[in-house]
Amino acid sequence: MNSYSYSDLCQLMEVHEYFYAQNDEIAAHSCIWGDFNFSLNGILDYEIEGIHHLSPPNYGLWIPAHTAHACIAREIQPTHYICIHLHPELCKYFPKTTKAVEISPFLRHLIKEVLRHKSLPSSLEYEHLLHVLLDQLRTAPAYEHYLPQTQHRVLKPILQQLANPQRFAKSLQQVLSEIQFTERHLLRLSQQELQLSLAEWRNRAKILYAIDQLHAGSTVKKLAYDLGYQHSSSFIEFFKRYTGQTPAQLRE
Repeated sequence: MNSYSYSDLCQLMEVHEYFYAQNDEIAAHSCIWGDFNFSLNGILDYEIEGIHHLSPPNYGLWIPAHTAHACIAREIQPTHYICIHLHPELCKYFPKTTKAVEISPFLRHLIKEVLRHKSLPSSLEYEHLLHVLLDQLRTAPAYEHYLPQTQHRVLKPILQQLANPQRFAKSLQQVLSEIQFTERHLLRLSQQELQLSLAEWRNRAKILYAIDQLHAGSTVKKLAYDLGYQHSSSFIEFFKRYTGQTPAQLRE
């Protein structure tokens, strides 16, 4: 990668924040710059070139330049959203297709620092933060989709069972025991079709459900019970591992 001066990055990167109310919608559009978008709280529903994507707080979306996309906010509470525009000169160091990108706790804190210093865009500290931000975006783990789907005749109905909130209290093994396929066969299928294990896929489905329920007013105790946890502390630990924050922090 070329070595850009700090002052160069101020011209090649733009960081914006938005607050979306429930059902706020951004019409389909494309940009000549690439977009790296992620939520500090709440979930946005995206349609990117005809494919449905979700952007929860722990995963952002890399959208290459000239890629048509639209989104809508589903949360009752305001959704705090970050959009980082990258000049075409920088886009060549990023994937040419849409990716779901993992948001680490450090990256979340870094974005907040960038926003805090944004009022002084010519300061050396701000320019340095942009350089660190670019490095973090380039090296963050990226996936085809946060919660990938499949049309595979065996796997599709299984995913529907695993994503059913009424069955979240059952263990993965209990759900799979009702299916006429070996666990090893299903594991191989999930890696081929989803590039994820069934356990990881189900955990992500649970997280999306938990975020939605928290914003709808559900208590942590009830959610823990619904998701099969005997103690709220175990659910809180699970939630923080995936989102980088506790359920209470998400609400705040």
